[in-house]
Amino acid sequence: MASSQAKSEPMDTNSSAEASDFDPVNLESEILQLCLQFPNGVTDKILENSFRSVTMQQRVSALNRLLSLNKIDLLKSATESGTFLYRIRDTTGASGSSISVGGTTTDQMERVVYQLVKESGTLGIWMRDIRTKTKLSQTILNKTLKSLESKKLIKAVKSVHASKKKVYMLYEMTPDPSITGGTWYSDHEFEAEFVRVLNEQCARLLDERLEESIKKFPNDPFLRRTSAFMSSNELVALINEMGIATVSLTVQDIESILNTLIYDGKIEKTTVASTTTTAEGGAKQHLYRSVVAMLESSPVVRNPCGICPVFKDCHDDGLITPETCIYLNKWLDF
Repeated sequence: MASSQAKSEPMDTNSSAEASDFDPVNLESEILQLCLQFPNGVTDKILENSFRSVTMQQRVSALNRLLSLNKIDLLKSATESGTFLYRIRDTTGASGSSISVGGTTTDQMERVVYQLVKESGTLGIWMRDIRTKTKLSQTILNKTLKSLESKKLIKAVKSVHASKKKVYMLYEMTPDPSITGGTWYSDHEFEAEFVRVLNEQCARLLDERLEESIKKFPNDPFLRRTSAFMSSNELVALINEMGIATVSLTVQDIESILNTLIYDGKIEKTTVASTTTTAEGGAKQHLYRSVVAMLESSPVVRNPCGICPVFKDCHDDGLITPETCIYLNKWLDF
């Protein structure tokens, strides 16, 4: 359906005198006549210049009514980015007011919304952004989105950053991990226990490798150190063999776990040239090994804020706060 409503805007108080003589039916007729003069569509700028004696709210209301009565279509301009056109609807079908998308017939309004959703890719687009760009009312936009969803052209996906809001993307798209939370989220809930188990298993594997290197090279510090390293590829293969996860973990998944161990001061990381062509990340390979502190550091030195990678995002109103930071609270217990 091509019906839609334009975005409402405040009434101009200076035009209250003209409002008393305003005839909405006459304005609708004049807009239709104007659309006939511009077969390719008229922009908001043309409408504003053509009806200077009419307030913005009156003009928008007239457009809303014409759109809801399917007398005009709202189209996205092919030549001006971010510009929309109002065009007289061709009841004979000569201009193709219905368009086929993915083998499904859609009208011009659905096509506009579909195109915006398509451009958002795997990140999706908020309903608010669609309304801002198309100037549709909430009711009409909901109807259009539901129609596209019923045709399996788009789908709504809940974001882990705002569980009560939805983003829309093409039906066949796989949401970006930043939207779903990736491996560490299930039903939009953070799997804290799963992360803890992986953290412990990675630390255990690296501790065991360190013990093996000490036994194998008791008198050679250099070989003892280098043989204690394990690549992230080795670790992900061992973790997947354990069957801890119901899905196959990737190197990036394991490296995110290893990073937490680095921040905790339990392991260290080094980057070397890869000896294989199949290593992820190109010609570089990340190696990790367990470390044992020679001396117990001072509590002041162990302040986590000094090495926190998200220190700039930590504040009282953010997702990361000093009050909920487990590292800071643990440090304060010394």
